[in-house]
Amino acid sequence: MEKKKNTLRSGFLKNTFSLGSQVGGMDAAVATGGQEQQLRDAMNRWIGSYTPAVRKFAFILRVDGEIHKYTQEWNIEGAQRAKRKKDWVEVEIGIPIGAWKHDLGRTYKQYLVSEIEKGLHSMIELLRRRGFDIKSEALLADWAKIKLTYISGGVKEPSGIQ
Repeated sequence: MEKKKNTLRSGFLKNTFSLGSQVGGMDAAVATGGQEQQLRDAMNRWIGSYTPAVRKFAFILRVDGEIHKYTQEWNIEGAQRAKRKKDWVEVEIGIPIGAWKHDLGRTYKQYLVSEIEKGLHSMIELLRRRGFDIKSEALLADWAKIKLTYISGGVKEPSGIQ
């Protein structure tokens, strides 16, 4: 007997992406806010048809600051394992002060894209383990376009990304 693939309602033809942030202090907010907003804007415009399993791919940044150090308090440094919620999949990313403070944030963009990419791979693995179809090559190719534009500081969206 052939294994049946899991699917949801056919109404979820498009997948969307989001980037949220919880910041542990004003120092972190000032240092990271602009760079995060650039990536958030690009991710908010990212729409694709990758899987019927979920509606949204969500990333939540937990940025250490002078008041809260989430990486220590919650033991969550870097991209955590993906979790499936009702109709979305999410990855929390714990960001230590060293990722943004020591070089005035110059390598922060690279840190963000590296951890988000790890998160995307974790999301793909989770959905596959649960038997869902996912067009991982297309998803990762579209992410590569967004990443390149973000890292290079470009404001124009790559073709194929809304």
